Amino acid sequence: MKKFYYLLAALLVIAVVVSLPGCGRTDSAKSANPLSGTWEYTDAEYGISTVYVLKDDGTGTYTMKVGDTEVVYELKYETKDDHLLVTYVNNEIFTEEDVFDSPFRFSDPDTLILKDSFGEELTYVRK
Repeated sequence: MKKFYYLLAALLVIAVVVSLPGCGRTDSAKSANPLSGTWEYTDAEYGISTVYVLKDDGTGTYTMKVGDTEVVYELKYETKDDHLLVTYVNNEIFTEEDVFDSPFRFSDPDTLILKDSFGEELTYVRK
């Protein structure tokens, strides 16, 4: 079980660098915050998918699915100078003092590119 948590922590760092948007929105009700919405990243090679649900109020969830195992974390986020700053709340792995900083950019309004802690760019698609 401990190995699972270490793998999960490593994947969270990658994904958080990652970390993004929230609750789905329609074209007729777009948010002023371009990160708000639901963003999904899938790595078919490793069987991993992550989903950020980012709300306008700076809260959201991060869901990671590896095989048949799914873990959901509550989060708080803010942006500063094209960096996504994510803090996970109410979990056993990270404290609220742990802030994950991920540079980000959009390739289009529905495609978010997050840079993980290893410098790899992860492509999230709005759902």
